[in-house]
This record gives sequence, C-alpha cells and structure tokens, in this order.
Amino acid sequence: MKNNSTPLKAEIISVGTEILLGYITDTNATYLSQKLPELGIGNYRVTTIGDNVDRLTSVLEAACERSELVVMTGGLGPTEDDITREALANLAQETPALDSHLNSQLLKIFSQRGIPMPDRNLKQAEIIPSAKPINNSRGTAPGWWVETKGTILIAMPGVPREMYEMWENEVAPKINSVMLSNDSLIRSRTIKTFGMSEALVDEKLGELLHSSNPTIGVYAKSDGIHIRITAYSQSVKEVNHLITPVEQKVVNIMGIHTWGYDDDTLEEIILNSCSDQSKT
Repeated sequence: MKNNSTPLKAEIISVGTEILLGYITDTNATYLSQKLPELGIGNYRVTTIGDNVDRLTSVLEAACERSELVVMTGGLGPTEDDITREALANLAQETPALDSHLNSQLLKIFSQRGIPMPDRNLKQAEIIPSAKPINNSRGTAPGWWVETKGTILIAMPGVPREMYEMWENEVAPKINSVMLSNDSLIRSRTIKTFGMSEALVDEKLGELLHSSNPTIGVYAKSDGIHIRITAYSQSVKEVNHLITPVEQKVVNIMGIHTWGYDDDTLEEIILNSCSDQSKT
C-alpha cells in the first residue's frame, strides 16, 4: 500500500442477486462507506454484482487494477449460489482446500447448537493458500483477507450483524495496523441550511465548489440543503486547518439560512431555542 498524503483508494463490492432485484436493501455498503473515511481511506466506487462467479471474477480483476483496497460483503454462505470464495480463488489462480482448523470451528458451532452439520457447510471451511481467515464470532462464515495483484481484498458475510461485528473487531483494527505507514486521514464538516433550493445554494457557492482539498458537495435532504466540506491530510490539525476557513466562507455566504451542523437535528435546534427563550 502506498505511503503519501493522499488517501488510499478503495472500493466496495456487494455480492447478491437479491440486492440487484430489490429484495433487500444494501445497508452494508452504506455502513462501510461511512467507516472507510474514518480510517483515512477514500471510497471511490460501490458495485453491486449478482451471484455469478464469472461476472464477479471480472469485477474483481477490474477492481484490482484501480484500487488498493477492495471490501466485499456477501456470498460467503454454504449454498451453491454463494460464490465469493470461488471468485477470489479464480482471481488468485489458486485452488481452495479444506482447512482443518476452520472445519473444527464449524463442527464446534453446530455441536453447540445441538444439530448435525450439513455437508454443504464444508465449503465454509475451505480456503486458498494466500488467504487468511477472518474470525466470525456471530456466524458460520469466516471472512477472507487476500493480498494479490498489489491489492488487499477483504471478504465479509452479507448478514449485517455478522459483518458489523467482523468489521469492528477484526477488520478495522487490522487495516489500522497496515496503515501505520500511511498517515492520511479524511474528515468532513456538514453545514445544514434551509430556505434555498439546491440549485441556488450551488450557484451561491460558485468557485468554492471547484476546490480539490477540501472538496465541497451539495445535497438535498428532507430537512433542507446540506453542504459537506471534506478534507484529507496527514494530521487532524492540518485537516482542521483546511476545513475551517472554507467553513467560515460557506457560513458567511449562507447567512441566516444556516441552521445546524453535522449531527444537529431540527427538533434539537427548536427545543434548544424554546429553552433559551423561556430563560429570558
């Protein structure tokens, strides 16, 4: 992985035909899109791919050409249409084999549940030589950490509660250790406004929108128009130094139309305003 002041380039791949058909909402990609910048990693793309091993292999090959980190969710189950392991094996040009330790862990899980383990689950104990298993404390599908073609690929289960736990306790700490040689981080500041259309806000910000670091995005939300300022650098101090003057310019331009920041809600602002008035 590179070592300079620009954020690492990453992308997310969600695997599952049920996502493509709209049967389930891909909350995993939303979660990871929020978590990657916290580690100083830039997320440049989110791809959803169905349960087809050839198409997924092609997507992985393209991802390795443009990204240094690929985070995948889904396709690690025991059924025939769970094809993430097979696609990663194709990518690395390696053959999966049964791992005795993973097999023992699986047998223990089913023993604790008091049920026999179906033969189908044996594929969850298979792994390729270059992959390292990632512990899954909430399910039967271990994740995979694969380094090939100059890219780190991380495969996690599609079940949200399993993926969240694996990310927080296993994956994020390991990425942090890998990134000790890369000090870049990303921070954002959101300014919330009302009383102007998205187009008018965009027009008033003018040349500020052409800034490259920090960048400025304008988003229409249910509580008004949000303006997000995002900067990256090698220290918190420098990131804040980049954001603060741009934030001041934006607030001056928006004037009385600014009502809150970041996690503020209209309800909180109104309640605080009423509380302040009752004290006068």
